[in-house]
Amino acid sequence: MSTFLFLSLTCLVIYFGSGVVARFLADRRAASLCGAGRLALTYDDGPSPSHTDRILSILAARNAQATFFVIGKSAERYPEVLSRIASSGHEIAWHSKTHLNQWRSFPIACWRDTSQIPSVLYSADFSLSTYRPPYGKLNLLSILAARLQGLQISTWTVVSGDTYPELPSVEDVVERVDAQGGGVILMHDHERFGPLRDEREHFVNALTVALLDLARDRGWQIAPIPESQWRHK
Repeated sequence: MSTFLFLSLTCLVIYFGSGVVARFLADRRAASLCGAGRLALTYDDGPSPSHTDRILSILAARNAQATFFVIGKSAERYPEVLSRIASSGHEIAWHSKTHLNQWRSFPIACWRDTSQIPSVLYSADFSLSTYRPPYGKLNLLSILAARLQGLQISTWTVVSGDTYPELPSVEDVVERVDAQGGGVILMHDHERFGPLRDEREHFVNALTVALLDLARDRGWQIAPIPESQWRHK
């Protein structure tokens, strides 16, 4: 093997391997909530003017908090929705500028998508502390960009399936969450288009209510992430 080829392979292993390790560690932190009577509701890819507001109304009616992983371009487009999330006491977290897949994009694009946090996310009455990589993909540059911003990487334990071609049933998702004793639930509050838009939004709303009911029935604690915000039992 030539020296050039060896160095190239080594760089690739470091570039992508660091992302695999960081994802593993983030998954372990998320899994630490399972079986501990703790539930975190998280919503990705927003905010949106219609769906986010409906979710906020559901949470307010139950006096529950959640975490909203926002996209930079959507936050810039709907700053008033961002303000409502913050004023309602929820956690606002970073989900990249444009939602690039960090394993399918050029390194400089990955760096920019993670590091270019818009000013609107610094002007409201909150501070970012958590980053969720799009599609759960990380590489060396996106990790460094997040760390330089002081952000902890966060993932999930249960995918709701609200973006799947075929929606699961609310009951199936609730049963999975119940079986693992809580955890971090991934849902979405972005703007949706197409013939299944209303059905998908209704699914997220119904699942939110069902998970809140489950937490009440099981006596689980509901709070936003990062995990450092949780009360010690």
